[in-house]
Amino acid sequence: MNNVEQRLADLAVRVPNVLLPREGIDLKRWAVIACDQHTSDPEYWRRVEEFVGEEPSTLHTIFPEVYLEDSDSDQRIEHIRETMRRYIDERVFVEHEGTAVYLERRTASEHPRRGLMLAFDLERYDFSPDSESLIRATEETIIDRLPPRVRIRDGAPLELPHIMILIDDPEDRVFSGLGKRAGAGRPLYDTELMLGGGRVSGYPVKSAEDFSFLAEEFERLADPARMKERYGAEQPMLFAMGDGNHSFATAKQVWEGIKKREPDAAADREHPARYALAELVNLHDPALEFEPIHRIVFSADASALLDAAASSDVFTLERDVRPTTGESSLPPTDQITVYAEGRYHRLHLTEPEGTLAAAVLQRFIDRYLREATHGELDYIHGVSEVIRLADDRGAVGFLLPEFDKNALFSTVARSGPLPRKCFSLGEAHEKRYYLEARRIL
Repeated sequence: MNNVEQRLADLAVRVPNVLLPREGIDLKRWAVIACDQHTSDPEYWRRVEEFVGEEPSTLHTIFPEVYLEDSDSDQRIEHIRETMRRYIDERVFVEHEGTAVYLERRTASEHPRRGLMLAFDLERYDFSPDSESLIRATEETIIDRLPPRVRIRDGAPLELPHIMILIDDPEDRVFSGLGKRAGAGRPLYDTELMLGGGRVSGYPVKSAEDFSFLAEEFERLADPARMKERYGAEQPMLFAMGDGNHSFATAKQVWEGIKKREPDAAADREHPARYALAELVNLHDPALEFEPIHRIVFSADASALLDAAASSDVFTLERDVRPTTGESSLPPTDQITVYAEGRYHRLHLTEPEGTLAAAVLQRFIDRYLREATHGELDYIHGVSEVIRLADDRGAVGFLLPEFDKNALFSTVARSGPLPRKCFSLGEAHEKRYYLEARRIL
């Protein structure tokens, strides 16, 4: 390990050997949106299946979570592993050794979202609420959600990540520098993405100068004096989870299991399962929009649910309000809009100013569903999707206010992870698409 590699390793980063589809494979069919999207919309995934057909695609190597509760999960997992092995044997992939990938994702935003594919050291990540690790969880990790994901990853020869990890770089030194270095070269890939996903291009980052630049910038961001001044925290927090918190936690659980089965693995810094591939993004990227994750309750009595909210000690209820600018509007920062039976209502928090609306709402819904005879909760990206599902299925939608992304690092550094599903990086169609892969066996 040379000096630059050691500096990066000290900062929980490893330059990966990235696998990309060989020339001639249709990347528009290959790249598929993150498996945790459209979990209440099986029609979306049917459209993906029809579009992909039998062509090589990441669709055949992932488990869309809309199907997690189906009875054929064992067969799906075995099919995923068989497909991964077949793609390796048939040389569907080309391996790019010692290569990070600088990428630009174009959606409706005026600016492309810039990212960097790196491998992150799971030994430097701890998702417990009182964690002081270099890589931190930003939301509560629900342990009960991990076992099915562990079954999928444990024993799989490859990982295909939809994880996004954040750095807090308000001066934008990392990505402005990378863009100048890598963005003018020949891309590794450049493709339109299916079903409204926009376009993505990826460029190789592999020179010693590039990695020295990254090490210097990461050391600047992790400087303890900067941490104390910026967050009021003593322990460095260089990386914060953006999307894919539970996927990263799954990788951690699998690695811990490997260490128990293979005692020598703990000391092996080369073991591929010690790392997880993810896209690094600057919190302050102008194209990175933080969207609230809304709640929807299916199979519930709308009147009873509204009455329960009105009689609670955390809300006051304002019935039959009109959205200020149509159905795409969001409420002020201390309010929640309820959409049910074609009508809008407004929940006002009675909690102190600065209380997180998502946390209060989550506690209320959890308590209500424990006591109710009917009701099933799901988390939805996008106001229009909540309204569509509420209209189509007679559900009750809860539209949350906007989330201030600038407070994320300081809040997590001082107070620990936020409640689950508080924010999303963009809307559903802007999520990461699976494209790159890495060997983990």
